[in-house]
Amino acid sequence: MKIAVVTDSSAGLTEDEAKKHHVYVVRMPLMIDGNEFLEEKEITREHFIVKMKNGALVKTAQPPLGHLVNLFDDLLNDYDNIIYLPISSGLSGSYQTAYSLAQNYQGKVHVVDTGFVSAPLGLLATWVSEWVFAGDDLETILNRLDEAYMWAALIPKDVTYLKRGGRIKPAAAAVANMIKIVPVLKVADGEIDLEAKVRTQKKAIKKSMDILLDKFNPEDYAWIVLDGAVDENLYDFTVEEMEKRTGETVLKRPLFPIIMSHTGPGSISIAAVKKLK
Repeated sequence: MKIAVVTDSSAGLTEDEAKKHHVYVVRMPLMIDGNEFLEEKEITREHFIVKMKNGALVKTAQPPLGHLVNLFDDLLNDYDNIIYLPISSGLSGSYQTAYSLAQNYQGKVHVVDTGFVSAPLGLLATWVSEWVFAGDDLETILNRLDEAYMWAALIPKDVTYLKRGGRIKPAAAAVANMIKIVPVLKVADGEIDLEAKVRTQKKAIKKSMDILLDKFNPEDYAWIVLDGAVDENLYDFTVEEMEKRTGETVLKRPLFPIIMSHTGPGSISIAAVKKLK
């Protein structure tokens, strides 16, 4: 049985990375000052960051339905089944749209709501592809995905972006009105909420590490530090400190425009992804 693995551009995989890992990516549109761009195809991350720092108004949208239909139709000419891993249903309507569409494919398209987003979603998609190439059957893979879990600490430089996009719970959004407060936001179970409040970004990073290592056994999780155009020295400090404290190699990944449009430039995140066996 041939299985195609599909995710969307919230997973933060470049075209080359997706090809290398045999993962198909549905690219999501960005509206920047009223003009539409497809992430990765029509605007670079570097160009996007410049626009955000210059105050551009950015909005995101679901993958166009027609793109999904065309991709599913094309893939099913060569594959028996599709596993589609979209951004968490708690952060976008993409899952529900894809799930409804999948009902037209006689059980051949399997849309999985993992509750994942950003680099953890990209990592999960590459794992699924590895399982497919290792010969695991569809049922085994889907059952394994039931155990998937991520927890991330997100430290935005400015909560306004998350508040504007409506991707954050009210209690966390209220922090945007507090002076000289840096929030530690948790991204878990497909939602974004407030976890802690401190006074500086570096203290927020250290607090995030404490929280993560109190919750999770380092050996049981893959660790990712995500760079949302944060200060380079602060990013390097975070990676080095996490590797020291976990004893594990940390995966260094950039935040891509689809996610950074909500977190804002200057954000950083530390994520734990449960290893699935």
